[in-house]
Amino acid sequence: MHHDTEQNTAQNAGQGAAMEGERLANLEQKALSRIPDSMRQSWQAIAFIWIGTMICIPMLMVGGILAGAMSLAGIITATAIGFLICAIVMVFGGMQGTDLGLPSTMCATKAFGDRGSSFVTSLVVFIAQLGWFGVQTAVCALAFSGLMAHVGVEGFPFWASCVIWGVVMLFTAVYGFKFMKILNYIAVPLLLIMCIYGIVYSVNTVGWEAVSGGENLMPMSAAISLIIGLFAVGTVINADFTRYSKSRKATGMATLLGVVPAAIVMIFAGAIMARGTGEYDISAIFANIGIPAVGMIALILATWTTNTSNAYTAALALMKVLSLADKKRPIVTMICGAAGIIIAIAGLADGLTVFVTILGSFVPPIAGAVLADYWIVGRGKPGNWHPIKGVNFCGIVSWAVGGVLALLFGTTIPTQPLSAVGNYFSPALAGILIACGLYVLLNAVAGKGAFGGKGEISIEEMEARLK
Repeated sequence: MHHDTEQNTAQNAGQGAAMEGERLANLEQKALSRIPDSMRQSWQAIAFIWIGTMICIPMLMVGGILAGAMSLAGIITATAIGFLICAIVMVFGGMQGTDLGLPSTMCATKAFGDRGSSFVTSLVVFIAQLGWFGVQTAVCALAFSGLMAHVGVEGFPFWASCVIWGVVMLFTAVYGFKFMKILNYIAVPLLLIMCIYGIVYSVNTVGWEAVSGGENLMPMSAAISLIIGLFAVGTVINADFTRYSKSRKATGMATLLGVVPAAIVMIFAGAIMARGTGEYDISAIFANIGIPAVGMIALILATWTTNTSNAYTAALALMKVLSLADKKRPIVTMICGAAGIIIAIAGLADGLTVFVTILGSFVPPIAGAVLADYWIVGRGKPGNWHPIKGVNFCGIVSWAVGGVLALLFGTTIPTQPLSAVGNYFSPALAGILIACGLYVLLNAVAGKGAFGGKGEISIEEMEARLK
């Protein structure tokens, strides 16, 4: 930090500068530039970030939704397959981030070009994550107000709940990876204990046969698609965290062990507790098992761990869109959080549901193009990777076609005679594979010309713009 080099003659001034330097050191400012070896973290630290992200309200609620349409065995199978697909895509994207030391938005600057990455991929990720921050803040605020009423505090303002919890979540995101790691070390064990309690309570209340039975009314492919759509953005942003990883092996361990087991546990818990209480909303579930105060803590922590990642990733994407310097990350994160709080207070979260569903079709194909470029065209070698000036239309067209067809598979095709395609092929996975294959084809045919951008640019030159 520049404070370390300042010379102050007065002792008090020197102590003040040292304290300020320590404070700013806690604000993570490595937003878009490469992560040096000295800043690399253990795979366990990165795994805990993803475990904390998995432990969230949407996971529990999806478990409740599936509980009304599938047997418990079917739910676990669909969850395992869906998240295993996501995790495999994430591992390859995460290993690219590890190799290059760069976040996801920068890793896309070859497949889409520096301008294409800024105005397409980064903007899509920014909008999706900002929307989720608003949705999660609103859900937390509504549940908190309801739980306050349950314990005798009637009429707690919804807007006040949004501001209070939005600011609390935002504080952690502003202070970056280090404080996210600390938060998850505290929150994850406590949330797991509470979920275990809810499972035991539900089984003791209605019996194991009641919670484990049920018919598979929902097709397995539809359930898998629901799972993949739920975690669409996660398939793209893994490099934001694995750029801190020490090796490809560590990235694989952090991703697979951080995502799949936690996802299965949380959706399993949501399904069991929903059947045990007859409720689908997590706050109502915890209120009905007789521990409203503990339910409030669980709800807050579940939202906190996930929304911290939402604000953090939204800020990284917006910085790429605006080409801002690393030192601006804390300010940009606060702006993103404030916008998300306004979205929550305005009640726009309900209107974002359809929009987020559309993003579930258009976000995964981004990974298809980026992975095709690095692992197929570049053969997985960091030396073959370099940013591209301007717009690489090979990536843009591949992403757009993959996204449109994924949306088509998820809406139009299931209602047409070709419904078998929709029943047996996940729309999100289809979008990834189509974008991947089309990128390889377009790159071979037109990648060397203007269609493929305006030529190479070095990572050092890209970083110099961020200073």
